[in-house]
Amino acid sequence: MHKTKWTFLLALLFFYALTPAFSTPLTLYTEEYPPYNYTQDDALTGVSTEVVKRVMELAGEDYSIKSYPWARSYVSAQSGPGNLIYSINRIEKREKLFKWIGEIAPNTTSVYALKTRTDIQANSLDDIQKFAIVTTFRDAKEMYLISKGFNKLKFARLSGKDTNLRAYKLLKDGTVDVWPMTDAVAYHIARQNGDDPDQVFRKVIPVAEVSTKGYYIAASLDTPDELVAHISTTLEKFKTTEEYKAILKRWGL
Repeated sequence: MHKTKWTFLLALLFFYALTPAFSTPLTLYTEEYPPYNYTQDDALTGVSTEVVKRVMELAGEDYSIKSYPWARSYVSAQSGPGNLIYSINRIEKREKLFKWIGEIAPNTTSVYALKTRTDIQANSLDDIQKFAIVTTFRDAKEMYLISKGFNKLKFARLSGKDTNLRAYKLLKDGTVDVWPMTDAVAYHIARQNGDDPDQVFRKVIPVAEVSTKGYYIAASLDTPDELVAHISTTLEKFKTTEEYKAILKRWGL
């Protein structure tokens, strides 16, 4: 057999490691957050979902995925052995609430305004406090702004279904002035709405501290360390493959 084929087979054998699979099927919690994770034609898809599904397959784990509004998934994943969550930002406030398996997809975040709103300028994040801000209830971007002294009572806070699309529409119709959002999500939402994002909005300022880490998959504190380590090792090896790079490229990352 050709040497290249032997190398490929050995790599596959590594993925199916000797660590035994968890005896009980895992439950993975997520939300509707395109293009990272969302439902299309009654099936969960997205760049994070593709990565997670492949990693679970390579790790030999049985699992199911449940998509709920973020606040529900966030709470549900915090207890019970074998409960996991993705795509989640790894921020200081959450550090001790989960066992962090690993980064599954890159993430950058900016504050957006309509391209026509030339009056909205910012040299620092503090400069946007005077504007009407739309946020998603308890997500990482909102929590970050609150940690920086923003008054949450002044936010247009959205929760439930289609929060990002509703936020985008509030920005478009002028109900709010600015929208802190993950770049890939903002562009995806605009295109899904039939718009050219470069013609509709612009980046006012990057949210660098939220962008320093990508989106993670994490486990409840009740999940065995051995399982967390097994999935983490499988994920990190998978991220070195051309297959992983192809998934990111297909989703514009």
